[in-house]
Amino acid sequence: MHLAHHLAALGRLRAEPAARTAVLRTADPHPDGDPAELLEAEQEIRADHEALIVLLSRRWGEPETVDLGPHLLAAAEGAALPEPERTVCWRAAELAVWTVGDRWVGVGLARCGEDIPLQLLAAAGERGRSAPSVLG
Repeated sequence: MHLAHHLAALGRLRAEPAARTAVLRTADPHPDGDPAELLEAEQEIRADHEALIVLLSRRWGEPETVDLGPHLLAAAEGAALPEPERTVCWRAAELAVWTVGDRWVGVGLARCGEDIPLQLLAAAGERGRSAPSVLG
């Protein structure tokens, strides 16, 4: 697991005043590699995701699980979504979100298609803006 690196990346995201997204880890074995290696890499990312949720929940309390489907539909219909919701909704189906001070921080699993490797994604909202629980 790469939890120390993930926590450091989340710290950098939170330190920025603007909204940001970051890919914490990608399951990206050699393209002609063994399918078992890809499966193992994806299992490791899923384990990192679960462990990160446990660690962050101990630190900040239980997260809100946000369904990004409505955000994706709104974006597809031309709604002007703020960042990082605009980027995240095209890549992840849901996000575990914590409100931390005057920011929000979220982590989720992202995959844009069958041929796209699984990613562990993090996002942090702009200072003073609420978490993306409900479209306004």
